[in-house]
Amino acid sequence: MLSRVADNLYWMSRYLERAEHTSRLLAVKLETLLEQTPREAELSWRRVAAGLSGDEHVPSAAADAFEITRALAFDPENSSSLIASLQSARDNARQVREQISTEMWNQLNRLYLRLAPMDLATVWNDQPGHIFRDAVDELLMLEGITYSTMRHGEGWYFLELGRYIERAQLLSRLLDLHFGRASRSGTAPSYLDWVVLLRFCTAFEAYCKVYTANIRRDRIAEFLLFDPEFPHSVRFAVERLTDALTRVASGAPAQRRAACERLAGRLKASVDFGQIEELMGGTIDLFLTNIMSQCEQIHEAVQAAYISYDAETVL
Repeated sequence: MLSRVADNLYWMSRYLERAEHTSRLLAVKLETLLEQTPREAELSWRRVAAGLSGDEHVPSAAADAFEITRALAFDPENSSSLIASLQSARDNARQVREQISTEMWNQLNRLYLRLAPMDLATVWNDQPGHIFRDAVDELLMLEGITYSTMRHGEGWYFLELGRYIERAQLLSRLLDLHFGRASRSGTAPSYLDWVVLLRFCTAFEAYCKVYTANIRRDRIAEFLLFDPEFPHSVRFAVERLTDALTRVASGAPAQRRAACERLAGRLKASVDFGQIEELMGGTIDLFLTNIMSQCEQIHEAVQAAYISYDAETVL
């Protein structure tokens, strides 16, 4: 596979995962807007903003729910916003039209064209959460279309690799904001915040099936970090990205594959043998930061090995 094609597929998948994550967090936050006190809502909104855009893009504390939603969803200047992520995914998909199915392109193009001209002010007073809930549904439909209409060859595994690297990083950042930074700042999340966190990760019902409806901080951390069967746990994402790495560029020389596979193996070992009791003792923030850092190292190794290498490397 051409490195250009692999790069486009990889980034298309990362941007789509980012768009789905953004849509889901905004949908849940808007749906629970009336269930918190003003102070709780402000802290919750700041966690959402930090989780989606990073500290450098967090709106000021004086910003209201409308301004934060607009910045995170429809601000084209914010490279992490929903509309910017969809545009970047669409641009990458356009470059590899011959590699993806017509159904995939139509679904992505239709979603972007529906959201791009939208003015949040016109729908703000009429249950704005449904816009983002519909976007989540459309993106999940695109994932299903991709699974059903694209050959599960090398290109498919570059999509898988991008999706799960992005998911592992986004989940780790979100968990750090609830377990790590919140503890350090002295503003521990409330009971409702823990329920909302589970809903952010589409995990409330799955969590209840394992632990019943007993909402406990340590059990939420264990489930979202280490459950091997839940698609939005960190461990599940790490296992999938590790599997994808073993299947991409299978014809590449072993020395070019070694760095990627070594980094992925080290990351997998850290989540396979992590103990929630030790982490809740005060090291969970370091653990989550290390996962994000290792994902970034894997990304850089993939770029160096399969995407941006020069001719001398091959020769």
